[in-house]
This record gives sequence, C-alpha cells and structure tokens, in this order.
Amino acid sequence: MQYVVMRNQCWESDGQGVIMDLAMAMGVAMFGLFGASTAIFLYKLKA
Repeated sequence: MQYVVMRNQCWESDGQGVIMDLAMAMGVAMFGLFGASTAIFLYKLKA
C-alpha cells in the first residue's frame, strides 16, 4: 500500500491512482490493437 504524509499524519491511499493507471494502460493498448488491425485490414483490402 502507498501512504501519503499530510500535516504529520499518515493517510492510507485508496488505490484509485493505481486503478486509473491500469485503465489508462488498457485503453492505450486497446486503441493500439484497433489501429493495427484496421491498418492490416486496409492493407489487405488494397492487395
């Protein structure tokens, strides 16, 4: 767990940042797969 120090008190983070990072990474990966498959499809359509 990550801990955030604020006003000499230690608050335990709720993990929202990790979830958002994971969601962002998954979104980028999905967009990349979509773009690559579209490019391959259009390339094969021409040939």
